[in-house]
Amino acid sequence: MTTEKQQSLHVLPTLDEVLQRKTRPPVCLYNYYIVLRDRLELEILLDFWLDVQQANVLYRRYHKHKNKQQQVDHHVTTPTTPTTIAPSSLKDTYLLTHMLLSAQTPRPSMATTSSACSVHKRAPPPTQADMMDVVERIFLRYFVPSAEKELHLLPDSMREGVLRDFKPTENPAIFNEPKDYVHHLLQSTFPLFLRYKVLMNMTLHQQIGRIACGLFGLLVGFSLEFSLIFLNIQPWQKRLWGIFPIAFGVFCLVTGLAGLDPTWVLCFHVSETTTFRFNTICQPYVKDILVSRSIVVLTIIFLLSAILLVVFCNLPGKRL
Repeated sequence: MTTEKQQSLHVLPTLDEVLQRKTRPPVCLYNYYIVLRDRLELEILLDFWLDVQQANVLYRRYHKHKNKQQQVDHHVTTPTTPTTIAPSSLKDTYLLTHMLLSAQTPRPSMATTSSACSVHKRAPPPTQADMMDVVERIFLRYFVPSAEKELHLLPDSMREGVLRDFKPTENPAIFNEPKDYVHHLLQSTFPLFLRYKVLMNMTLHQQIGRIACGLFGLLVGFSLEFSLIFLNIQPWQKRLWGIFPIAFGVFCLVTGLAGLDPTWVLCFHVSETTTFRFNTICQPYVKDILVSRSIVVLTIIFLLSAILLVVFCNLPGKRL
């Protein structure tokens, strides 16, 4: 068991593990939804799969409660034969009753136990009307033409089959085939999700902003350096001031292109979910990958900045 657990720490999660909420940030179900919404614009697929999955869970509870209720009703309506108490057991019954009544501390009530409290806190099982309402909402939300979240990615034959065969029922089994097809579509998007969350820790808007800031910083830095060179400003050490906007530009440009901010990973251990909203990196193997990539990105930034610094500091000045 320990070996299997150690091996699981060095593998990436699967789609089913994410859908079943068995993973931790940044490769969790919430971030998967954010990626589908902001980068791929396919969040409707996940909405539908989760709605049908929840409907199946409710239906199992409803079916279990219904069977249990039928058994109780059958037991109540079944006639019972009167039992006679043997004379030899009357004395034992009297002694047991006397012991219970004379006990100093009464037996605690089920209502005062934690298990009983937890039972009362559970939601009641759905009724047939509730299940029919759930199934109808899924149908109206995803399959009716011009619906709120119409599933355009389903094959026409599959959609038309659901529209043709749908009738008021408490069983969501009519959506099982579309659910399997949507699961296949989600499987095709999952490698992109892993790429965005295992190899990167920035959102798309953050990347675009970083690239824009990086280009602006390089423009300012290059303008300053070339001005100092062509004006032949002395001493040459004044050119070092130009390295600050250049280093800033290199940092923003490289991190924007890589989609990875090494300071967020190495210093704060966070990954961006939406713009400037973060969650802590908890998945062990993902954290190791991000740390190693952050070191590589930092090395590239330092090398590029150092090369540009050496080049601009060694160019001879010439006043135009």
